[in-house]
Amino acid sequence: MSRGPRTAPSGRPEVEGARDGRLLLFVVAAGVFIAADDQTSIVTVLPAIINDIGLTVDDFYRSSWVVNGYLLGYLVALPIVGRVADVFGHARVFAAAMGLFMLGSALVALSPSFEFLVVARALQAVGGGGVVPVALAIVADELPEGRRALGLGAVAAASEAGALLGPLWGGAITEWWGWRAVFWINLPMALPVLVPAWYLAGQAPRRGRIDWPGAVLLGAALSVLTFALVDDPNEPRPLLVTVALLALAGGLGALFVRHERRTPESMVRLATLAQRHVAAANLASVLLGVGLITALIGVPLFVNLVLVDTPLEGGLTLMRLTVAVPLGAFAGGWLASRIGLRFPAVAGMLLAAVGFAGLQAWDRDLSEVMRTLPQLIGGFGFGLVIAPLAAAVLRGLPERERATVSAWLTLSRVTGMLIGAALLTSTGLGRFYARAATIPFDSPEFEALVEQAQVQTFREVFVAAVLVMLAAALVAWFIGRERGDEEGRAWWSVG
Repeated sequence: MSRGPRTAPSGRPEVEGARDGRLLLFVVAAGVFIAADDQTSIVTVLPAIINDIGLTVDDFYRSSWVVNGYLLGYLVALPIVGRVADVFGHARVFAAAMGLFMLGSALVALSPSFEFLVVARALQAVGGGGVVPVALAIVADELPEGRRALGLGAVAAASEAGALLGPLWGGAITEWWGWRAVFWINLPMALPVLVPAWYLAGQAPRRGRIDWPGAVLLGAALSVLTFALVDDPNEPRPLLVTVALLALAGGLGALFVRHERRTPESMVRLATLAQRHVAAANLASVLLGVGLITALIGVPLFVNLVLVDTPLEGGLTLMRLTVAVPLGAFAGGWLASRIGLRFPAVAGMLLAAVGFAGLQAWDRDLSEVMRTLPQLIGGFGFGLVIAPLAAAVLRGLPERERATVSAWLTLSRVTGMLIGAALLTSTGLGRFYARAATIPFDSPEFEALVEQAQVQTFREVFVAAVLVMLAAALVAWFIGRERGDEEGRAWWSVG
């Protein structure tokens, strides 16, 4: 008696599933590209937003919430979206996340005030933030474990290609049509991704339930942590208030851990996160996020403030870093499949440290060689680590946990970006204000002294980033050296 066509894990017949799987991987890569493009375009769009939304130079701390609000949306949504995707189906939730990203983009474009804009950016981040970890889970679904490293590298390359074009894209559209057009254009770009992703999702069976009390506890802990880390350098809050906020975030985190240990279906299995290679990958991702946001914000700000160039020129300068990231991402997947995960991860962190060491030498008179070479080295290093870290956390996981654990890896990187942004806008900017306050306004060399204070502050920031990336290299050693592609077959061969 005929048994009928075999069925793939997604619920589709195996032959049809292989064909649809290739299309789904393409759609997923396109969605990741769009979300990454939006995330990095803000670094060149932000000056135009500040001018149009009614903020002044003295309100720079408030303007940082355009970035921090997006990061906060990422932080709160990531573990929840990951778990929802594992329960209801990865491709279906990927499509829903793209829809929420489109809604948030429209609301950002319509923003009548600064406060509305920050909330809309956070909503946009809930959708855009859910895209990446669910995409990693889809790669793990559609490709056997032996072929995942290159697949993850290819999706990471798509993400970094979007990040590459983001600053230039944002700067150019802002100059031609205004900053609101940057967000309106997200709608026609995302719709061709949403529709096929929803169609290809099929009827995935529900697997488990959502631990909403745990989600609330975790979201509250991350929200309080965000407010604790972000402070106004002009009027810093009392130290005791910051300590109290950090203690509250820690207490909520402890309650979350206690709840997770007792609930039958937790947000995430703590035993999984505690495995050495998973814990090392997540900690390395935190440090990677600190370094990455330092480069994404620091480079355009240096160009705009010290070199006094336009936002578009700031985007073009940053492209020298971001152009190397997708190349490094694909190379990292290839190397991980050939020689194991440890070497490309450690080497990537060390190259990022070398890049920051080169940025530390930047000055008012900046040659094209020095403007370019450190960023190419650092960007390649940032890309090199992505696939090995993702392959490390996905190693041996069942399908029902892939999006959740991938979300925690992304959560780690975004937490690092939040910490880095907080340090830039509080500690780094605070040190500049302290230096600037000692300069007499009637000094004939006032402008030169202010410029010198700016350069000195940026150099200190880049030296700190060198130390962070060296620490990340040490941590990355512990992800292990298992090869990500023992079969040596092409990543695009599904089935």
